[in-house]
Amino acid sequence: MRVEMDYVEIIFVLGALLFFGTDLLMMALTLKDLKDGKVKASWSSMGVVRKGLVVGLIVVMVVFIYWLATDSILAA
Repeated sequence: MRVEMDYVEIIFVLGALLFFGTDLLMMALTLKDLKDGKVKASWSSMGVVRKGLVVGLIVVMVVFIYWLATDSILAA
């Protein structure tokens, strides 16, 4: 029977929404503020920690894409 599997999928989706939901909400609010002109997003107005987080995110994404291209089942 698939009844047990449906519960696992529902719990997984709810967990993913809980995990990513706050990030999506904050992204939507930030985009709304940027569109309204309330926030000035520039490199010079960022703090040191925020600059480090942005650079770290870029590095992690580049390494992740490299890993997908070379060591995973997606590699040709």
